[in-house]
Amino acid sequence: MPNRHPVDQLADIRAEIKQLKAREDQLRAEVLDHPEDLAGDEHEAMLVQMRTERLDVEKLKRELGLAFLRPFLREQVVTRVQFKPTKKTRRKTAP
Repeated sequence: MPNRHPVDQLADIRAEIKQLKAREDQLRAEVLDHPEDLAGDEHEAMLVQMRTERLDVEKLKRELGLAFLRPFLREQVVTRVQFKPTKKTRRKTAP
C-alpha cells in the first residue's frame, strides 16, 4: 500500500493491532483457564507470578498535599497521534 497516506496506513495498523490484541486476550484467557495444558507443538508456556508495587499519586496528593509533593513531581510532555474521519470518509459512509 505505498500509495496510501502515512496517516491512513497508521490508522490501518492500529486497527490491526487492536484486533490482534483482542485475539491475544482470548488466547491468554484460554491458557489461564487450562493450566494443565501448557505445551503446544512448537512452544511451551510457563505461568509466572510477579509482585509489583506502584505509587498511587492521587492518594499521595490527598494524604500529604500537593505542596509537599510538588518538588518530587516531574512533568513530561507526550505527543499523541489521534485520528478522526475526514470529510471524504464521512460522505462515503453516509446512506
